[in-house]
Amino acid sequence: MDVDVDQQLLIESAGGDSLPDVPLPDVFNCAIECTRELLEFYMYARYKYQDDAALSYMEDALHRYHTFKDVFLLGRAGKR
Repeated sequence: MDVDVDQQLLIESAGGDSLPDVPLPDVFNCAIECTRELLEFYMYARYKYQDDAALSYMEDALHRYHTFKDVFLLGRAGKR
């Protein structure tokens, strides 16, 4: 079975001999979602005036960012 470089990074980051349960398209989608949430948080933080609604949106975006942020550790695992 041929394994490309991205799959090999996932295998090494999982610390095993096979791919983790997360398929590559899902990893990519998680990375996109994480980036989107970080940008959303940033955009709300740039508001001139912060009201309760904006702070609530910021908290939600930050929570969703923390939900997805570990996806970036998969690509970092092979680097020293």
